Amino acid sequence: MDPLKHSPQQVESMATELDTRCPICLDTWVNPSYVLPCLHRFCFACIQRWAESKPECPLCKPAGMASARSGIELAPPQGTR
Repeated sequence: MDPLKHSPQQVESMATELDTRCPICLDTWVNPSYVLPCLHRFCFACIQRWAESKPECPLCKPAGMASARSGIELAPPQGTR
């Protein structure tokens, strides 16, 4: 997608749609959870499965995110605090 070929309203609409979907499964959020410290958001089950094989955020993959237990540190799903 080339943002220069779309109107500002189209680009904003596409960005809003992407913000309502998990970047792993591309579906709407189910128990949204955040990776720490970057705060990227994923479905809890999606990021939990990802963490079992890769100890990094799937979007930014920064160094130093490791936790002893799962490889990445997860914030609890929204509404469970």
